[in-house]
Amino acid sequence: MLTCKEASYLASKKLDKNLSFRENLDFKLHTLMCGLCRRYASEISSLHTLLQKARASNSSTLPKSVKLSQKSRHKIKQAIDEATNASD
Repeated sequence: MLTCKEASYLASKKLDKNLSFRENLDFKLHTLMCGLCRRYASEISSLHTLLQKARASNSSTLPKSVKLSQKSRHKIKQAIDEATNASD
């Protein structure tokens, strides 16, 4: 039986790739019994669809006032790098 963490990983993976037969079976069994994971999978699927539609409509051209500054981008990248290096 999958843990919720494993099920959430498979829910994300499922958006970009086909799951193996075993992964798909385990995921379906877990989400049959776990309402939280079933809801999570549904919500990220909806979000994924919305993002694909936004990309297709080329709505990535945001006004400059909405975009992050270089300083903010650098801070976010630094925080991500620190978080990923801490888990290694």
